[in-house]
Amino acid sequence: MIDKFLLPAAMLLCMSFLSVLWCAEVTLPAAKARIREVGKTMADGAWNLWSNGGLGDWFEAERPGNITVTLVAAGQPAKDVFPIARLWAGSLEGGAVTRTFTVDSEEFKEYRFEIDAPKGVFLLRCDFTNDFVEGKEDRNLFLREIRVSGARLAPGAPDVRAATDEAIRKLRCGTLTVRTTPGATVKVTQLRHEFAFGTAISTRMFRDKVNPQDRKKYLETLKANFNAAVHENALKWYSTQRRKGKPTWQDAGKILVWCEQNDIAMRGHCIFWAADKYVQGWVKALDDETLRVTLRARALDVTRRFRGRIGEYDVNNEMVSNSYYARRLGQGIRVKMFRWAREGDPDAVLYVNDYAVLTPGNRHLDAYEKQIEWLIAQGAPVGGIGCQGHFGGPVDVLSVRRALDRLARFKLPLKITEFDVNLDDETAKAKSLEDFYRVCFAHPAVEGILMWGFWEGAHWRPKAALWTRNWTATPAAKTYRKLVFNEWWTTFEGKADEKGLCTLRAFFGTHHVEAGDKTVLVELRKKKGALDVSVGR
Repeated sequence: MIDKFLLPAAMLLCMSFLSVLWCAEVTLPAAKARIREVGKTMADGAWNLWSNGGLGDWFEAERPGNITVTLVAAGQPAKDVFPIARLWAGSLEGGAVTRTFTVDSEEFKEYRFEIDAPKGVFLLRCDFTNDFVEGKEDRNLFLREIRVSGARLAPGAPDVRAATDEAIRKLRCGTLTVRTTPGATVKVTQLRHEFAFGTAISTRMFRDKVNPQDRKKYLETLKANFNAAVHENALKWYSTQRRKGKPTWQDAGKILVWCEQNDIAMRGHCIFWAADKYVQGWVKALDDETLRVTLRARALDVTRRFRGRIGEYDVNNEMVSNSYYARRLGQGIRVKMFRWAREGDPDAVLYVNDYAVLTPGNRHLDAYEKQIEWLIAQGAPVGGIGCQGHFGGPVDVLSVRRALDRLARFKLPLKITEFDVNLDDETAKAKSLEDFYRVCFAHPAVEGILMWGFWEGAHWRPKAALWTRNWTATPAAKTYRKLVFNEWWTTFEGKADEKGLCTLRAFFGTHHVEAGDKTVLVELRKKKGALDVSVGR
């Protein structure tokens, strides 16, 4: 038996011991870091972060506050420019902290930082940000170890569901009050989400040569699983006007009509794409003035033709890495593209859209932010920010959260415009999908997620598809349906109180409400947050 007077002392000693564990310096050799992306291990155990790679691990802090991080690194310059690194710490609740610095020594030395870390599990990582930025030269960044005081290594990645559930309930649900006869049974069944859960639609599935049974199954699966869609290729300029002359809209039109008939909202992708290999030869052959006139005609033709039918567009796709028109006509042509699109449809929401923004290391994020700032400063009517998410490996949820937080500062709607996970391991693919959807659905700036195809028989990355070639649902497909049509889906049955009131939390969207022998359809919208409806009263 422990003496009751000795117990407080024992507890104090235990707490002091735990405090020492939290405060003791943790040394993480590069070779043992659990996150090592784009690079290789050197003979001395250092990690070479080539091609803008990253290295890090999950740590855990007892309380929010100051921690000390020491990086032991060396750099090899190119054209007298040393590597630039970014230290990043952040959690799924947001509040990322960054420190950017130059690794200015070819010999290993210490780079020391004091940062405010969040409480609980957070990711601490170092990214290489300027390899190849200056040109084709190759500089190198080597990281030998990370030392941390004030936090300890966490057992693993944070529990994504635990970190996002509360935010999803607060953000994606509103209050539905049903007024009816006292004591009446009230049933609420959701029919449709307000949030956009969408997919790209393959042109091939609307052409005559496709197997009729596959087309039938494709359209049935599309209608049953998605409330939003985007043309995969049918609206792109090279599809509508491959040769000089009058454009053809047959494929894009067929897809749009089908979506309209099935109450699926359509977004337009894309008006322009300045990737050299996708700019038609006849366009490249135009002189500068004729090119400018032709670009304006294209923007006006698309937006006027589909005004009132397509509500939003990716105006000039992937501008961070594709610049054919800007090289020919100057950066101002990018602003004019947005203005011409606005002239053609004053009501359409005009998006920027780019890749390598959400994927590990957020390689294009800095350039994307600067580009958006510049466009807005120049008066371009940017109305939304598109974030592609083409993952070649497991989803790094903290890189996703970091990018969403940084882009949310523009106070514009964010949409995940292109999502897929290209993995052989179906279990890992399903987990990545679930983690990604949870993080994005929990973020207040995100208004929709569109995957880039869903069937293996019509997918640019067949391994990333949710349904196999013979229409078997993969674990990722089952996970998607579990989230969208079960966990995030309102199905309620209860009774009105003595005043005839029944109040519940429901996901934003369309609901069938039944009370007694009366039924109504109602729209619970995020903009209002609450809805009061009378049924049979």
